[in-house]
Amino acid sequence: MGSGPSTPPPKNLLAWLSEGRASLGELRRTLAERTRLEQDLSDLRLEVRRLKAMGWAVLGVLGLVVISSALTVSRMFLPAEPEEIRARRFNVVDDTGTTRLRLGLVGEEGTVLELADNRGARRVAIVVRPGGAAAIELLGEDHRSRAMLDVSPDGSPRLELRGRDGRSAATVGVKSDGAASVMLVDRSGQPRSALTITPGGSSALTLYDGTGSPRLGLAVGPDDWSEMDLYDRAGVPRLGLSVSPQGAPVISLDDHEGRPRMVLGLLVHDEPVLDFFDHRGVGRLLLSLRATGTPRLIAVGRRNQIIWEAP
Repeated sequence: MGSGPSTPPPKNLLAWLSEGRASLGELRRTLAERTRLEQDLSDLRLEVRRLKAMGWAVLGVLGLVVISSALTVSRMFLPAEPEEIRARRFNVVDDTGTTRLRLGLVGEEGTVLELADNRGARRVAIVVRPGGAAAIELLGEDHRSRAMLDVSPDGSPRLELRGRDGRSAATVGVKSDGAASVMLVDRSGQPRSALTITPGGSSALTLYDGTGSPRLGLAVGPDDWSEMDLYDRAGVPRLGLSVSPQGAPVISLDDHEGRPRMVLGLLVHDEPVLDFFDHRGVGRLLLSLRATGTPRLIAVGRRNQIIWEAP
């Protein structure tokens, strides 16, 4: 008796073979579908690569267009050098459209730079005038000038400070010859105080009244001669006090025309003197006290000759 597997019946064998053929066909269709999907995936990857290439090409063309446009604009504004911008006027605005900076030409080719606040009101102006003078102006919120610094064509600087009404209140300046001055002005525009230094080195201080007339003057000369003058309402010196470099003090009384009429002082050796002058400025009566204590009196005539003397 055999011991191998039992042979299926013919009918079952045919069924089993039929099912095997069907399974094999299904497997073939599955493999075919997988092959088709792999081909589609390969085609899709190729299409993506092609689209990427086209995208980079488009970006390259756009970049060339932008660069070309930039070069065209640069040729319009930068004809000489690529770092230079040429124009006759510039305006810079903020996010609200308010002009905050202006730069351009004014008048007969003068140059101006203006800076404005957030309301568009001019607050700083830098100007170079056609004649060569330069100025910096500072303005308040009321649009009035409050400070001005300018340099004239000859190089003389001047600083002017102004009040709320826009009028000058203080001025500091240096002239081309080296003379310096400080001037204070009241609300009506009249000078009230002036401090000056001459090119030779003399310094002076002058005080004025409400009409602008000098009333008090102080001065020190380059040779150390100090002097104080008192003026009348008309600005004429009437009383003068001075001390010479050698230390001799002098008091001078002048008439309404500023001519000395009486002089009282001490000489170098502390000898007191008292002189009287006529309207022509000629000494007519001279009184002195010598160092020995001896007084002396001299009378002078109109022709400037001694007509009487004692002792």
